[in-house]
Amino acid sequence: MQTGKDVNNGIMVVAIVGVGGIGKTTLAQKVFNGEAIQGEFSKKIWLSINQNFSDVDLLRRAIIEAGGDAQPPESAKTSLHETLKNTLIDHKTFLVMDDVWNHRAWDDVLKLPLVNAAASGSRVLVTTRDEGVARGVKAIWPYHHVDTLAAEDAWSLLKKQYYVIKRNVRMLPN
Repeated sequence: MQTGKDVNNGIMVVAIVGVGGIGKTTLAQKVFNGEAIQGEFSKKIWLSINQNFSDVDLLRRAIIEAGGDAQPPESAKTSLHETLKNTLIDHKTFLVMDDVWNHRAWDDVLKLPLVNAAASGSRVLVTTRDEGVARGVKAIWPYHHVDTLAAEDAWSLLKKQYYVIKRNVRMLPN
């Protein structure tokens, strides 16, 4: 079996898979904002990708997130690919593609500039509801599945949150 790193030219792709509302985005945000990521990557890009994304819009947002020229001279996809590539060249990059419904966002839009420019050790984290998307982006297997909590764990979490809120309310000045 191939890993995501083998088929994405050295860029490791990891997938978080689960039903809508289960916490995939929250988990990805914790990773994205975590201490381990802060010093490890010189470029961090967060892209929320809706079902009907536009290639040009997605590339523009990626360029802006990476700190590149927000208004490249041309809006053609090829020109935007080149601008993103130049923005990422030799930078170790961490890209989060959140709420991906179709692997085309990676394969047809973002993959080319990243694999041709980003430094070795760059990573892509994809959140999706569909295991087929994880397969399509060639994410390393096994994928990280976010599942619902058991009733006992959910109740324990709810109680813990209740007591934290109650304690914080008591600390508020009257």
